[in-house]
Amino acid sequence: PSSAAPAAAEQPPPRAAMGDDRLAADVAALERAAKFAEAARAGTLAVFADFDRTVTRSFLADGGRGCSSHGVLEGASLLSQQCRDRASELFNKYYPVEIDAKMSIEEKIPIMNEWYEQMHALLLKEDLTREKIRQTVADCASIQLRDGMTDFLQKCQDALPPIPVVIMSAGLGDVIDDFLRQSLPFELKPTTIVVSNRMTFDQNGILVGFSEPLLHMYNKTASFMPEAERKLVEGKTCCLLIGDSTGDLTMADGLEADKLRVGLLNEKVEERLQQYQELFDFVSINDAPLPEICFRAIGVEQT
Repeated sequence: PSSAAPAAAEQPPPRAAMGDDRLAADVAALERAAKFAEAARAGTLAVFADFDRTVTRSFLADGGRGCSSHGVLEGASLLSQQCRDRASELFNKYYPVEIDAKMSIEEKIPIMNEWYEQMHALLLKEDLTREKIRQTVADCASIQLRDGMTDFLQKCQDALPPIPVVIMSAGLGDVIDDFLRQSLPFELKPTTIVVSNRMTFDQNGILVGFSEPLLHMYNKTASFMPEAERKLVEGKTCCLLIGDSTGDLTMADGLEADKLRVGLLNEKVEERLQQYQELFDFVSINDAPLPEICFRAIGVEQT
């Protein structure tokens, strides 16, 4: 989970300077994108994308930090001040661990579990209803789609054959559904799905629990997908992975497929760039628009 902007958040360069700030690990990634475009035309390509700071912006145009699906609720007035203060404390404690390049994933997993469990426990103490959550999403101006993402999702849906898109998130699936429904100028088709943590509501629409097992940024794999949704990607021989965290590298694990990994390194670039270039096939930095290689991989040439 990620709260609204903490006071000590690292500030990005001015938005105007970000547009062309992209780095390729090597030319081979661009060449491989052509192979993936062929798979798209043959119906054997699937896209796996993270949500927070991937489908959405990490930073806003004014330099403030964009909030996550958890942050939409954490920063809203429908939560008590005590809950919001505690959520901010948890963010300041745990987010540095999430992006720490020196810690192993194995070290991070129990700490991330601790963060999510504490955050969910906080939310269960609040008087949250399905309708209040929908309205809060509609009122939140600090969660925004990454530049280029609307076009990318629409082109995947309109492709012949359609390209399956799995938005796999450690956030809150109900918030993500509402955000996409309210933000996109088109309806999501059955080929675009959200795999995430789900809220459980009682017969009166009041939040009473969360789905289990818990999905966090370091246990995201295709094996986590429910069987009905997994059928959407079965038999795909190529997977385009798009994410901002090293935990996103495993999203398609469990599928026998060639993978093209696109990393979005939004902050702490100097500290983490070498690691990202070693792990991802292509790296885009400083919260830039969705890189062209993603469009090339689905068979679309941008003009």
